[in-house]
Amino acid sequence: MKIQEYVDIKNYSTLQIGGKFRYFTIVDNEKEFGVVYNFAKQNNVPVFIFGGGSNVVFSDGVINVLALKIEIKGFEIVNQTKKYVDIKVGGGEVWDKIVEKTVEMNLQGLEGLSAIPGTVGATPVQNVGAYGSEVKDTIIEVEVFDTKDQIIKKFSNDDCKFGYRDSIFKNEAKGRYIIISVKYRLRKIVSRENISSSLAYPGVMEYFSAQGGSASGGDKIENPTLKQLREAIIEIRKGKLPNPSETPNVRSFFKNPIVENSVVEKIKIDFPKLKFFPIDEKFTKIPAGWLIENAGLRGKSFGNISIYDKNALVLVNNSRASKEDLLKAKDEIIKIIKEKFGITLEQEPEII
Repeated sequence: MKIQEYVDIKNYSTLQIGGKFRYFTIVDNEKEFGVVYNFAKQNNVPVFIFGGGSNVVFSDGVINVLALKIEIKGFEIVNQTKKYVDIKVGGGEVWDKIVEKTVEMNLQGLEGLSAIPGTVGATPVQNVGAYGSEVKDTIIEVEVFDTKDQIIKKFSNDDCKFGYRDSIFKNEAKGRYIIISVKYRLRKIVSRENISSSLAYPGVMEYFSAQGGSASGGDKIENPTLKQLREAIIEIRKGKLPNPSETPNVRSFFKNPIVENSVVEKIKIDFPKLKFFPIDEKFTKIPAGWLIENAGLRGKSFGNISIYDKNALVLVNNSRASKEDLLKAKDEIIKIIKEKFGITLEQEPEII
């Protein structure tokens, strides 16, 4: 393990915003955590933990931290029955590679989360979700290093306190735990019926319908393979989300707000075609992208930051944007949505 000084942040940020880390190191083994924290203590700097840099916005200038990039690998089957398989995956594994692998193994549960950037360790922190799936629905255990007690612990699904794009790792325990590995329970596919909840998601249904009601390979919409479903989701995301290597971004910038049903009814008066997703008898989720687009903001430029013209939920770095450029754009968008719809948007990525 080598600890470097004054490392350029932009190389580790998909938004390509940020100055330099005062210290930086890569850890691929949990046994090295002790060395990291001893160094941080001796140099009086906090430790900042990250994976793929796809859900974080960094400040300009020198950030006085020891940035710890987790690259702990590993993939193993730890248990299986006739109905399911439990896999344990290293926190530093590339998320989409793991999704691809499980689909190839004909295991259902992660396919709806295809093409999401980042590492495995980030999935429980954010409780990542897309196309009708949330990662909390498959997680059975998270193994962590407790930086306070300097020991390894295990969290059950309930211990993680999952919520919408939320978990204990993002709130009350933020910064305390380093995710070493995650254990997922995935269902064996023994029948092509009800293969995935993602198939019922409107965008996925529309994709197959646009192809004449069939997936590539000839199977009808109600009967695709996991592989065909994954391919469909990847294609949908390509059409809506820019490639960070070509257009710097952190994907979805705002959370989809959950509001009281009375708020939805008020909006529907002026926007009868409002897209919404009931949560329960009292609350409904409204797509943040729909709000931004129907406020007339899709494609709008705020100096060095723009709203992506194909997806109003994505903010992109036009050229040499700074953190302040991004914050100004974010605040202006929030203000406009609040004035038009009475809803306050919340950012999804962490800002350092």
